Amino acid sequence: MTSAIDHTDQVERRVVAIPIKATDTCGFYKMREGALLPVKACWYCIHGDFQRDTPDPHQSGFCKFKK
Repeated sequence: MTSAIDHTDQVERRVVAIPIKATDTCGFYKMREGALLPVKACWYCIHGDFQRDTPDPHQSGFCKFKK
């Protein structure tokens, strides 16, 4: 199993898109509508940008949090 990474610091001082993994998290997490599990992970966050049609748990995406 891959370990989750907390991206709070990167999101706070963000100047470029932040690459994330589905299991990562940060302090700006907000569960997206329709999420099946209440898991605090980027995959379930409204700011996480992933290809939802291929639910690969090892998939990479980008954080779309706006300051």
